[in-house]
Amino acid sequence: MSSLPHLRSKLLLLAAVGVVPVLVLSLVLGYFLVEHEKDTFRQAARARNRTFLTAVDSQILGYLGTLRALAASASLEEGDLKSFHEETQRVLASQPDWRNVLLLDILGQQLMNLRFPFGARLPNEAQIDNPGFQQVIAEKRPFIGNLNPGPVSSIPGLAVRLPVMRDGVLRYVLEFIVEPAALAKLIDAGAYPQSWVVALVDRNGHFIARRPKASNGDRVSAGFWAAIHQTPEGWYHGKILDGRDAYTAYMTSEFTGWTVGLSIPSGEMDAIAYRASLYMILGTLVSLLSALAFAYWLSHYIAAPIAMLAAAARRIGREPQPAALTAVRSDPHVREVFEVASALEEAAASLQEREMLREREQRALFAADKAKDEFLAMLGHELRNPLSSIVASAHVLRLSKPGAAAALLAHEVIERQAQQMARLVEDLLDVSRLAMGKVNLQCERLDLAALAERVLHTWQQTRRNRSSRVQADFSSAWVQADRARMEQILLNLLDNAEKFSAPDERIYVRVSSEDGEAILQVRDEGQGIAPEEIPHIFKLFVQGPQSLDRPQGGIGLGLSLVQRLAEMHRGEVTVYSAGRGQGATFTVRLPITQAPGRLPAVEQPAARSEGRRVLLVEDNEDGRQMMETMLTLEGHTVRTAATGAAAVRVALEWRPDIALIDIGLPDIDGHEVARRVRALAFDHPPKLVAISGFGQPDDLHNAYEAGFDLHLTKPVAPQFLRDVMNALTSKGQVNN
Repeated sequence: MSSLPHLRSKLLLLAAVGVVPVLVLSLVLGYFLVEHEKDTFRQAARARNRTFLTAVDSQILGYLGTLRALAASASLEEGDLKSFHEETQRVLASQPDWRNVLLLDILGQQLMNLRFPFGARLPNEAQIDNPGFQQVIAEKRPFIGNLNPGPVSSIPGLAVRLPVMRDGVLRYVLEFIVEPAALAKLIDAGAYPQSWVVALVDRNGHFIARRPKASNGDRVSAGFWAAIHQTPEGWYHGKILDGRDAYTAYMTSEFTGWTVGLSIPSGEMDAIAYRASLYMILGTLVSLLSALAFAYWLSHYIAAPIAMLAAAARRIGREPQPAALTAVRSDPHVREVFEVASALEEAAASLQEREMLREREQRALFAADKAKDEFLAMLGHELRNPLSSIVASAHVLRLSKPGAAAALLAHEVIERQAQQMARLVEDLLDVSRLAMGKVNLQCERLDLAALAERVLHTWQQTRRNRSSRVQADFSSAWVQADRARMEQILLNLLDNAEKFSAPDERIYVRVSSEDGEAILQVRDEGQGIAPEEIPHIFKLFVQGPQSLDRPQGGIGLGLSLVQRLAEMHRGEVTVYSAGRGQGATFTVRLPITQAPGRLPAVEQPAARSEGRRVLLVEDNEDGRQMMETMLTLEGHTVRTAATGAAAVRVALEWRPDIALIDIGLPDIDGHEVARRVRALAFDHPPKLVAISGFGQPDDLHNAYEAGFDLHLTKPVAPQFLRDVMNALTSKGQVNN
């Protein structure tokens, strides 16, 4: 028995036999580990380059988004370059990374350059070597330029050009200059090690941004430049700008054509790989000496929970909480195994939460995109229909004889469709004003029943086919409210009831008071509202289902305006419907106020039968001719002017009773015209009325500051203009 070898000797022999192949294997694995570490390093460098280029592309795309929004400016659409120059200055002030913004026509002539005041003489870029401009003209798509010195100083900049299309035709080229320092910030944000060199290079090999910073005009080395031209992404080994030997990972953006290079000193990269192999060899030796005695026991002790973890990991993403993870955590053999199980549990929960968030975001994005598409489709439909009717009616007027039935019908169609378009524009403006908090209520004490009766009478006059089918029940209910906005609420509710009910179905309007509240109610017998649609009925752009021809029309603004205006009056609006085909009832509740003791008598302005001397100032030829014809047919003597200077001259020579003045004139604006006319010595100064497409509160304030008696927003109804002129010339003042 004593001659039998001890277990220790056998284990030592086994260890000796096992060490040799393990060491050989360690050497082989060490070689592959070195290569793997190098490859991992390369992949990490490429990933950093990809991240950096994504940030650069995203920043340039963001700039292009701002530029596209600027290109959609109404001022540019109308050719009002002065207003567009002012608007662009505001945009430039909000973009700290932009140096300048230019606007060019398709021949290369600069129409706007923010380095110069508006109206200054500007160069023609087509007369110089400007491949970027020529490429935009040829390809009609944005072009990202290379680094070029500025025209005034030697500070370089990056030009980004955007073609401005109108109806499929190239009209302008909009250009902005980006500071290279904006892109250098992205390098600083990358938190690269100090020993690394990071550079962004343009298509000509010039450094756009570099850390450490390079001098203006420096170019990459010839070898690196050749590597860039050979392949858009790769790994280059050679000398860098400061003479050091380095490994450089580079990648070229398909969007900008720029290249990012990340240079790592050769010694640093080799040291990392060799250090990893050394650690592996040392670890292998230590592991062999330590593990030989415990290999079998530890393999069994550790393999079981690891296998359970592997099985649980395979189920992550397919079930909320794998049971194997719970088993490992409840009876852990090794602390690390327990921590891995905990980490896998957290990963499973995070993965599930991220998946749920992604699904919610996708649904939200899909809903927003769908709402946008539906809104644009509805808006296009609602604008094209009245425009089509107006164009057809104008043709009928040209072909028919004056006074003929067809001509009278065409007049009615043009007036009705123009009112519909004006109403649509006003609703869109009201939504914008409400969203920005720019709607101010002019509240007064009024009888809601009297207001509703008057509005309903006017509404019935324009819809004679429905007048006999509207039933009203009005009881006096006094409220503190804005008269115009209350009329808007009732008109929107009446229009909504008419849209969604057949001509033979009745509409009921009721005004009453209940429990200290004034009640305005509009009920119809129309198509009704499904229960699932009621919670969304007051949201912007929401409408009930319609067929492709959209017989009801509208773009889903009316009910949203009703709700917002009711809330501004400290009230509320509710809707009830028993379902499809059961009609709908809209109820507006407002705080009631005490009725006045006695109403003051309303003084009616005395009508003047004689015509007036009217000065019409309008630069739009069609609008000027039609307004002149309308005023002349109503018995007025009319003189016209197309510019501000001509208007002042006519006013001095002719001395009109009233002047109707457009604000946007080609030489001096309407405000300056009003100031100059007020400065003239008149025994009986004319009444001045501003007529403009701008109707914001600041526009009204500016008009009154300039000396206007009244500010009207286009389009102005002929009857309303007639009443305004009567009021101004009889009493001298009218409330807007």
